[in-house]
Amino acid sequence: MNEYVDYRGTWREWQKILNDQGARRGAEDRDPMAVRARVEWERDGPEWMDGEAVRIDRRDGAIFVRLHDGRCSTLGAWLTPDDLWWEGKSGIACQKSVKKDATPKL
Repeated sequence: MNEYVDYRGTWREWQKILNDQGARRGAEDRDPMAVRARVEWERDGPEWMDGEAVRIDRRDGAIFVRLHDGRCSTLGAWLTPDDLWWEGKSGIACQKSVKKDATPKL
């Protein structure tokens, strides 16, 4: 008998994040802040999604965003500030589904 197996969140669904800036050492922890992140998936292409900014690299401004998506094989990705939007940041008016209590502390 063939059983249906749901592979969401397993290695079969993982995709490389093409705009990931790579792992960092010496980055600073920060209080989690709700953000919208533009993630460019290997197969699915670019997509805006909710995440939490939790670390920042002051050398080049890269921000580690925790992503809760089955396609991400790690906890998240290092993204540039251009790939992020948070409450109070101007420039990307259509991405306003971030939690209201988020304030930019970057």
